[in-house]
Amino acid sequence: MKITTLLCGLPLAAAFPGAPVPSTIEKRADDIFNATSVTGAFVAVLDAVEDVAKAAVKKTSPKVVSKHAKFAGWKDFKANGVNLGGWLSLEKGIDPAFFNDNGASEAIDEDSFCAVLGKKECGRLLEQRYASYFTEKDVDIFASYGVNTLRVPIGYWAFMPAIAGDNYYTGGQLSAFSALAKYAVNKGMHIIVDLHGLPGGQNGLDNQGKTGQLEWWNSTTHYTETLKLVDLATKWITKQPHKDQFTLGLINEPLPYLYQFGQVDWSFDYLNKYYTDALAQIRKTTKTMPVMFSDGFSGPQTWDQWWANSTQNIVFDTHIYFFTGGSYSYDAPYGACYLAKSYQVATNPVFIGEWSIQASEFNHAGDDTRKVFFDSQFSAYTTFLNGGAFWNGKHNGTNIVGDDGTDQTFYWSWQKLASEGIVPKAGETVQTLC
Repeated sequence: MKITTLLCGLPLAAAFPGAPVPSTIEKRADDIFNATSVTGAFVAVLDAVEDVAKAAVKKTSPKVVSKHAKFAGWKDFKANGVNLGGWLSLEKGIDPAFFNDNGASEAIDEDSFCAVLGKKECGRLLEQRYASYFTEKDVDIFASYGVNTLRVPIGYWAFMPAIAGDNYYTGGQLSAFSALAKYAVNKGMHIIVDLHGLPGGQNGLDNQGKTGQLEWWNSTTHYTETLKLVDLATKWITKQPHKDQFTLGLINEPLPYLYQFGQVDWSFDYLNKYYTDALAQIRKTTKTMPVMFSDGFSGPQTWDQWWANSTQNIVFDTHIYFFTGGSYSYDAPYGACYLAKSYQVATNPVFIGEWSIQASEFNHAGDDTRKVFFDSQFSAYTTFLNGGAFWNGKHNGTNIVGDDGTDQTFYWSWQKLASEGIVPKAGETVQTLC
């Protein structure tokens, strides 16, 4: 699970100064975003789930894609995606039982999981996980709902040995990835290889593999190792049976300081250097492979000052979450609509690499709020942008986040949501507030 915020509890004018307010946003939404009082402003406007349902409009979800078709590029692509987090790169919040039931309850991330258990036992358990956590059966389920994109988080240690001081296991990650990707591509899916953990650690969060490590920035050694990683990942992709169906994501959620969700002048400079050098490295091997940049929680349009209308076949990845920042489950769909519309000004394709349906307050499973929240985001990201990928395909988090006692699975597990009728089936009419 990602610890991110888009200041969703604030009036959007304050959260995103200078961002354009689309003229098509409903009066009801305008009342929310222009409110001067955060406390109670959303409740006063959205006082019941029934009101949300009345405001919804109907759209149709994408139909099933049943066979492999050449990827034409992100500018013309609408991703109906799912993340395969917790598979090739562990996160305890996704599957705490895997840690607790295997004698590593004190571990907090993949690095400490291997440190606690030792290389041999860690490797044995992880190899079992690579073969069983996401399988062809899961891909079949995704495909039946029209999913056309899989974003696969993976750490640097899948491509190269762990650097000094790290305890990661290098083994069958790439073999398992190749097999599942081949099957998914034949089901009509595009594959995003997401470099989720870089040498030295790019954000200090558990999702990079090692909590608290934030040494990637301004390190010549780690920078050189990362360009080597990019080269290895690129060459691995070009050896896949359907190499035209892959995008390489260069970095996940870069943070210049721990828990600072945004960039500063020097970190913009460093990321731009990395993107430029990594892109040049990739183009030595392939002139056509799409490359994904993270916006670093700064808004994809911010990057137009350096990358406007790029001809380098790039796409920007940004993450939209509402589980922190003060949002309510009733108003959060409007925030998603607003952000999607405001991001349209970016001149390069924009992909929402991660999103979920947990709000800060008033999460509950007994009415239509989860369905409306899911449908509104699904529709917003595929209508105004280039789609997105729900986080996560499976999520077995046990933290109670609903005011009715529901846990994280009700808001973060795509498969659970699909089984409950929250995820729209291929061709189904969806309710959206956008």
